[in-house]
Amino acid sequence: MAASSRMIPGSSRIRARSFMAQPFKHSSGVYYLRRRVPEELRPSLGLEYKRSLKTRDPGEAKARFAAEWGKSEEAFSLARAQLSGMSALTARDIQQLAARWFRAEFEQLERTGDFKPFLVQGSLVSNEGPDGRQEFQEWISLRDAPTQGIELDPFDTAHPYVLRTLKAEAIARPAPDSQALKDLAQAFWTHLLQLSDLAKLRHDGDWVTRFNVMEPAPLSGKSPATTQGKTLLEAFNAYKESKLLDDGDSRSTIRTLEEFGSTIRRFVELFGDLPLTALTRATIQDYRAYLAKFPTKAKGVAKLSAQQLIAKAEAEELPTLSSATVGNKLRALSAVLGFAVRMDWIKENAVEASGIARAAKRTANNSAKRRKDYSQAELRQIFTSPVFVDPNWRLPRRDFGQAFYWLPLLMYYTGARREELAQLAARDVITDETGIPCLSILATLGDDDGGRTVKNYGSRRRVPLHDHLIDLGFLGYAADQPTEGQLFPLLAPNSDGYYGVNWGKAWARYLRETAGLDSPASPSHGFRHSFKTLSRQVGIPEDIHDAITGHSNGTVGRDYGSMPLSRIAEELRRYPQAPLLNPLDI
Repeated sequence: MAASSRMIPGSSRIRARSFMAQPFKHSSGVYYLRRRVPEELRPSLGLEYKRSLKTRDPGEAKARFAAEWGKSEEAFSLARAQLSGMSALTARDIQQLAARWFRAEFEQLERTGDFKPFLVQGSLVSNEGPDGRQEFQEWISLRDAPTQGIELDPFDTAHPYVLRTLKAEAIARPAPDSQALKDLAQAFWTHLLQLSDLAKLRHDGDWVTRFNVMEPAPLSGKSPATTQGKTLLEAFNAYKESKLLDDGDSRSTIRTLEEFGSTIRRFVELFGDLPLTALTRATIQDYRAYLAKFPTKAKGVAKLSAQQLIAKAEAEELPTLSSATVGNKLRALSAVLGFAVRMDWIKENAVEASGIARAAKRTANNSAKRRKDYSQAELRQIFTSPVFVDPNWRLPRRDFGQAFYWLPLLMYYTGARREELAQLAARDVITDETGIPCLSILATLGDDDGGRTVKNYGSRRRVPLHDHLIDLGFLGYAADQPTEGQLFPLLAPNSDGYYGVNWGKAWARYLRETAGLDSPASPSHGFRHSFKTLSRQVGIPEDIHDAITGHSNGTVGRDYGSMPLSRIAEELRRYPQAPLLNPLDI
């Protein structure tokens, strides 16, 4: 028997919650989630998956986006399952959908304080009061409706809620007479009865009794090719733990993981925390397209979502990421997916399989072909600039001491990384057992790193000092520093513990503004490339200049034996002198 006219279930007042949205701003100011539905799913889902976020606050939109994108992926997965002929909804999924609907409706009831939408109009009750006879309307729960002659058909009563929920969840409607639809109606009816019981208690003043329904969880219905398994963030966390075990928690390792983590978080902002199996080659192609729209710099970047950054770059016409940077970010993602393949969580690394990272690298090489070393003319311009020819020259706004003179020369003669030299202690300038003056870059036996770091274990090394450095007075300078102090005491570490960062910024500004240098080479790293170029020009063997710079060519033979310091020092004498005009007597 159909519900009485006094009954409201199924009325327009009761609506299933719609999904929240990706930060796409509608002309009304409200944010929406908008996704193009894959072509094969359009017969059941339509051309576009669109959900109102119901907020004009971009911060709220950002906070809600990732979870909601994941729900859209879930809807696509269920639709694919139906296409494959599988049952799109498991018994657990059916209960989860009913529980989701219950929670959304109950929250709305408690927020509004109006519980009548899920109650039935009962009899008019008359009471004799001090002011005479008074009548009031009784409201009863659905469970008690039969006691007042109101017979409800469970399927007909629950069916409207089922249809609205399926539409809100973007799940294709089961066939009219299917068992799946009957099971859904039964699950919703059970939850509807509990919701009505609670509505009655609240209506009567009981705000203590709580509900008991299934905890929120993703739907488990999947197509043969789509299993949930590990998500991208879960895979990154496992990759992080593995890398810390393998490489240790040095600053360089932590920095790499922070950079990788930033890349993964931006990906999640764009696509949600997808299951690894949902990261297809097409997804990677879309990601590359997004990366190309990111600005190189933007004020307040840490507080902006990926979508906001892209919008800002477009609105303000900011310069966007280079092809090389895009390639680096793709390789970071590839490293995590490669780890997932090794762990047998997925069968394919979509970044590698698609060739998109290699294509980005080719684009970077073809578009840039940027020279990374200094030319001879540029080296002359650097080493004939004021700091190298005028003993009285000082940096206007900062005092880095003699680091401004010695660091460029050390980078030129050793090819060492800026931070490897900036962090040196005075005791790291040593003379080995054969009498060869050298730098110990975290290579001294029993050396306390003291928070200092190198890129990897192979970067720990001893580097002979070129004769020209000795002639310029470097050993005397080092001997004048306190034994337990820094080689360059005015270089203070930044908040991340790096001694050379602030110096590097000042050096770049000096080259640009004081030396007038306009070079494609990196201000500091350009010396490392120049060292390699000049070593090859004068015929220093590759294994020798690799030993000096801490490089490895990856061959097995390099792992056997060691390179004598005397042999390195002998070859280093062939390295050309820096083109100084008037060496300073430091």
